[in-house]
Amino acid sequence: MFALYDMKTRMRGAVDRVFIACASAAFMALAMVTIQYDEVIAPEMARASDVWGSAATDIGRKLSSLAL
Repeated sequence: MFALYDMKTRMRGAVDRVFIACASAAFMALAMVTIQYDEVIAPEMARASDVWGSAATDIGRKLSSLAL
């Protein structure tokens, strides 16, 4: 009876350690993706947004000059 309880306790501890290891690996992967986004993707998106903003401003100016 005690052997089964001891085995159950050890298995639960092993499952807990595996879960903690998987959660830690997922956290590290998410942190690396976030860092890459901040360094690579976000600046490019800001540039694209600036280009669209400039184009919209230029088109708005041209349209307003046609109306006058």
